Amino acid sequence: MARAKRTARAEARRRYRAVTDPSLEMDAGSGEPLLSARVARQPSPSAREENIQGRVGMLDALRLSIHPVRFREDLTAFPSLATDKALLLPILATIVSTIAVIATTGKDPFTPFLFTYFVQTPALGGVFLAGFLAPRASWLLGAIVGAVAAVGYVAILVVVPNTLSSTTPNAATVQSVALSAFFLSPVMGAFFAALAAWYRRFLRLMNPNRTSKTAPPRRGDGRTRGAGSSQKAGVRR
Repeated sequence: MARAKRTARAEARRRYRAVTDPSLEMDAGSGEPLLSARVARQPSPSAREENIQGRVGMLDALRLSIHPVRFREDLTAFPSLATDKALLLPILATIVSTIAVIATTGKDPFTPFLFTYFVQTPALGGVFLAGFLAPRASWLLGAIVGAVAAVGYVAILVVVPNTLSSTTPNAATVQSVALSAFFLSPVMGAFFAALAAWYRRFLRLMNPNRTSKTAPPRRGDGRTRGAGSSQKAGVRR
């Protein structure tokens, strides 16, 4: 009798979920959710990473840290990423580097470093920073940072052309370098930013302490211990 009641209650709960959750399509014959509905409700790769407890092996970390590119979802989510530090910080670093190179004409010991890592194609410093900080759509942020770096590269070439070479380039050379920068810098920026995001996920999976959290003290523990101590003290007295 008790088993029959439990079976009836489970059947009632299953049919209640089918009625209240429109995302679940039920099979008319068995009353079970369809396979397509169950697949649609599976967690995303990032959610699966969060559910993994403890350290994983290197091969598993390599496999789990690879995420497919979702072009439509990333483009839809871009307005929320336009003010994120993952995009603003690399762009700011690129602009500052461009201004510094133009102001000093690259003659000091510091600005050539800025030019190499934040302006020159590929701008590895900026795109790696974007990919490592990006909450999602790392390839898109890397492409944008690469495009900004291409603009800075062409600006340096036009304003202070002797910075990049000992001779002044002609118009044909400037045009060729500009076209190459505007094509290669966003493409390579998207690739290296995605690589940086993969590396961040890999490090997170390989870190054994990534999910360790200190459990907060329960409410009333201090008062309970205090009351128990006073009672014991009264008994001893």
